[in-house]
Amino acid sequence: MAFQKILNRVKQPEKLLLGACCRLSSKFTLPPIAVRIAFILLTLLFIPLGIILYLAAYLAFRQNKSKSATLGSLGALLGIPLSYYFQSDMIRYYGEGSGVFGYMKNFFSIVEEYDKYIGSPGDILFNVLLSMIVFAIAGGVVGYFMNKKETGT
Repeated sequence: MAFQKILNRVKQPEKLLLGACCRLSSKFTLPPIAVRIAFILLTLLFIPLGIILYLAAYLAFRQNKSKSATLGSLGALLGIPLSYYFQSDMIRYYGEGSGVFGYMKNFFSIVEEYDKYIGSPGDILFNVLLSMIVFAIAGGVVGYFMNKKETGT
C-alpha cells in the first residue's frame, strides 16, 4: 500500500521538489517519471552528477529569471566537475585516468587518499572552490551582457 502511494506521487506531472523534471518532460514531450528515473540513475551511477544536472535544469527552466544570475549559478555548478582540469596530474590520473566522471565518482576517496599520503586535502577543495568562483563570474558576465543586449541599454 505504501509503495503504491509513493508510485502515484512520483507519476504526478506537477512538481515534486523544484519542478525541473516536470519542465524537462513537457519541453521534450516525455513522461515525467522517465525524466525522474534518469536523474535518479545519474545520481546513483555518478554520485553528484545527477544532483548537479537537476539543479542546472531547475536554474535553466525557472521563471522570472535574470540571465546573469542564472548563468552565474550554472557556472558555479559546472565549476565542480570542471575543477578536474585545475587539479594536479596525480589527482587527475587517480583511478587510471578515468576522466571527469571518474573524478566526480571517486572525489571523496581521492580527497581521503590525498590526505593520507600527502596531507592537506584543502588543496583539492581550494581548487574546486576556485573553479566554482571562476565559472560563476564567467557565467555572470556572459549573462550580464546578454541582458544588456536584450534591453538595448
